[in-house]
Order: sequence, then C-alpha cells, then structure tokens
Amino acid sequence: MPIQTKMSREMVSVVFRFELTGFFLTWVIIGLPVTLAIARARHIPLTYPIAPDHKLLLLIPFYGLAPVAVELHRRYGSGATWADYGAGWSFTLMLGAVLGFGLGLLGVIALVGGQLALGWQQWRGPKLPQAPGTTSPAWGIVLALLPLTLFIGWVEELIFRGVLVQGLRPLLPWLAMAVVVSAVFALSHLLWDGPAGVPQLPGLALMGAVLLVARWVNGGSLGIPWGLHAGWIFAIALVDTLNLVTPAPTAPVWWVGKPDQPLTGGAALALLAITGLGLWGVSQIGWRSPGLG
Repeated sequence: MPIQTKMSREMVSVVFRFELTGFFLTWVIIGLPVTLAIARARHIPLTYPIAPDHKLLLLIPFYGLAPVAVELHRRYGSGATWADYGAGWSFTLMLGAVLGFGLGLLGVIALVGGQLALGWQQWRGPKLPQAPGTTSPAWGIVLALLPLTLFIGWVEELIFRGVLVQGLRPLLPWLAMAVVVSAVFALSHLLWDGPAGVPQLPGLALMGAVLLVARWVNGGSLGIPWGLHAGWIFAIALVDTLNLVTPAPTAPVWWVGKPDQPLTGGAALALLAITGLGLWGVSQIGWRSPGLG
C-alpha cells in the first residue's frame, strides 16, 4: 500500500473517531445538566443503577436532546445530512415505519401465542394498572405507551443505526462495523440497567444486528428498523402493563427467559433470528435495492 494512501486512511480514521467522540460528548454536555436538574427537583437519588420507577423520568429528557446533539454534530462536525443517517423524512421512511411496526407487533403476538399454546405462559387477562392514590384504572399509562415507544425507538435508531453507522462505515469492513455497532447498542443499556442487565447483552446484540439488517433492507432508511424496534417494545410493554400473561411454574427458563428479561430466553432469540432471516429473504426478491444509503 502506498505511504500516501495509508496516511490518508489513518487521517480519515482519526477524524471520524474524533467526530463520533465529539457527538457523544455533545449529547452528554447538553443532556446531563437537564437530567441532573430533574433528578434534583424530583428528589431522585443519584444511584447506579437508576431505580426502575425513576428511569423513564430521566431517560425521556436525555433522549429528547439527542436530536439536538445530532444536529450540532451534523452541522459543525461530520457535515452529513439527515438523509445520510437514514432519517430524512419521506414517504419511504413512513411506509417502512408502518411495515416495521406491524412486523414487530405480529412477532411478539406470535411469540406470546406460541408460549401460551405450549403451556409455558398462563393467560391472566387484561388488568389495567391503577392510578396512584386511587382505585381508578390508569388509562393514561396505557395510552402513553404508543407515543413513548415510538419516541424511544426513533432516538435509539437515529443514534445507533444512524449516526454511529455513518461514522464507522469509512473505518471498518461491513461485518466489523455491524459487530461494533451491535455491541455498543447492547452495552449502552447497562448505563440504565446496571449489572442486572448483563444476561440480556447477547440478546440485545442480536437485536441490534437485526435492526441493522432492517436498515440495509430498507435501502438505508431508518423506517423499517424504527418501526420494528418500536413495535417490539410497544407489544412487550403492553403485555407487561396489562398483566396479560405470567410464566407457568413448569416453564423452562432457558426458553421463556428470566423475569422482566425476555431477551434471556431462547424463544425471543429465535424470534429475532427469524425476523432477521426473513428481512434478508425479502431483500433477495427485489422489493427494493438494499444498502445503507
């Protein structure tokens, strides 16, 4: 390899590493003070990991500032466009999101239905959570699930399958980039879940890989991965919020997963794998030209 070419690649590598570091630093710098102010105002103890009851209250404002960090990074750092991240608003994006959401929803329905049929889950029926201090059903919690999961899914796809992928593509071969992006996505959940989230890391890494395949199948758009991600977490959150099922005493833990950790079970991992293979299969029949844009 000529010395000039090698030096050029090394310079590109240094620049992109700096830009990605700069993005995450920007996000922390603008998001952390707001998060700490909310924690102080609501008297939330700053312990690690964050208590589940306080997680959303701190996560929402921090995630809400992510697009601001992306815009600053895009404008003053990478020079990329929102379309480069797969986030350019278009009919393709919205159609992909609808298709992905439906696929994610149907996948979880099939997962829960299959476990019910095998006797590994027991049906409890819908039971609405109660509003604090009352005996009235908390309909607001249920109604908030859809916009909340769409929001979380959008931000995480923008960051991990958008900004991170765009920054690493010039540095790494496709497979290595996919491994790094999926690993970072999985490990990032430990920031909120703490050591208790370690058993879910393999499942989260597989989930990240499937979502990256979804972006590739969608021709670089974040539509399908956004919808798929949101559909999965919406369906799981709805099942949990309404207390629809409970594991049967004889259910194999290795298959249904640990309590509140569905990605530790073989059934959920199988669903992810089947979804990924199905998406790849769709790309082979010429639905549209695959790629990352």
